[in-house]
Amino acid sequence: MLVLVLVFAQSSVAFAKDVKTPVIVVHGVGSNPIYENVGTENESEIKTLGLGEITDLLTYDDLLSEAIKLLSKEKKYNFKKICTILGNYVTGNPFNLDKNGNPMPGQGINNYWETPMSKHKDFWENADISERGLTRQISLMYGAKNTYTFNYDWRVDARQSAKQLNKMIKAVKKKTGAKKVALVGCSFGGAVLSAYMDAYKKQNDVARYLFVNPAMYGVDVTRMYAGDMKITKKGVMKYLDGMQGANPGSTQETIMKVVKAVGDKRVEIAAENFAEICKSKKNKKMLVQKVIKPWFGNVVGLWECIPYDVFDDAVAYSSKVGLLDKKGKIYKKIKAYHKVQGHFKKNVKYVKKHGAEVAVIANYGEPGIPVTSKQSNHIDGLIDTTRASGGAIVAPFGKKLKGKNAKGKYVSPDKVINAKTCVLPDSTWFIKDIQHMQFRKDTEASKFIARLACGKVKYSVKSVKKKYKLNQFIKADKDQALSNV
Repeated sequence: MLVLVLVFAQSSVAFAKDVKTPVIVVHGVGSNPIYENVGTENESEIKTLGLGEITDLLTYDDLLSEAIKLLSKEKKYNFKKICTILGNYVTGNPFNLDKNGNPMPGQGINNYWETPMSKHKDFWENADISERGLTRQISLMYGAKNTYTFNYDWRVDARQSAKQLNKMIKAVKKKTGAKKVALVGCSFGGAVLSAYMDAYKKQNDVARYLFVNPAMYGVDVTRMYAGDMKITKKGVMKYLDGMQGANPGSTQETIMKVVKAVGDKRVEIAAENFAEICKSKKNKKMLVQKVIKPWFGNVVGLWECIPYDVFDDAVAYSSKVGLLDKKGKIYKKIKAYHKVQGHFKKNVKYVKKHGAEVAVIANYGEPGIPVTSKQSNHIDGLIDTTRASGGAIVAPFGKKLKGKNAKGKYVSPDKVINAKTCVLPDSTWFIKDIQHMQFRKDTEASKFIARLACGKVKYSVKSVKKKYKLNQFIKADKDQALSNV
């Protein structure tokens, strides 16, 4: 008996040494379908906020006729009519959460798994891009049996999702025998990782945190919650030019080409008309009340994309126009997450002190979305580079840094970024000319992310440079081959 126990103990130790650290990919907004009547024969996918819904809206004759008027100076558009039509379209849409920021009964996801990707090949084996494509890349390079995905309802509070992620981590560790896991937070998944780190860092269950194009510090387009709505001709044309060549063959590219085909002059006229609309407090309130509130006014996940320094203004404006109830549960949730944002720097310091590695990947090279006063920002097509990087100093799009900001070892060779002010200046990488989460499978860019996720190299600019000859500032060509800026 004693011999058997000793042999078993020794074999168990040997086995434990062979256990790879499981990698869990946490996706972002829109990457996982949400359903109503989950688990029943009436299960159906809920329409969200994608280009498909925008395209669908243009099939409404009344809306199309008003939209066409926006392209002309001769015809007077009726903004109230536009808001009414949009409001009728979105009212009752199951995408919105209830007044407490919770899913309606029967809503949710149908693919929460605590089992590895080797059990769910249909989820990733044909994916070539975005979070699923990245999951595929990691599965191919690290082994599908060592790769997991955390699927969740991304509309809800990031702290609630973090609680579920914690349960999954415990389950994966128990099933695999691994002491720790590695987490890859993509887009809004970065906010979930931040919330997880805030609540569960003392458990020391994570070996590596990799934030990829993360939203933990917010997205400047959500300044609209603070009433910051601004459209300019220059901003619109710059954005269209920047986005037209992105994602070859995608719906996005087609729509951008159609818009450009309308003609620069007509697009400029439309931008002027929208700018006029945005100047009116009455129009902005009408848009909020008739469209935003019934469509996604209760979606907590979108509220939690408000930048940390914009939060107070957003609360004040949204309360004033009737979008947010400061006595309600949604406000309590987003206020609590706002505190999580404020804790990020000290949380990173804590986990690093206790042995975890932390890194950030932030993309740049696209002009800002032209709907707020921050349309001159450098973004990755969605998230502003300053926010995604955790505080880098970034020059306005089309310009370069000057003075003391343009000097030092953390300044990019193209004089666009100074990484010195990042939360992680020595383990934050900037990739130029790849849009938000558009890393394509089997490219150098996708493999670079996968190698970091799998722990193939230490999370430091110095180590990556030594092993892969890549500096802190990297550029991608049309095939996503990487080279130094």
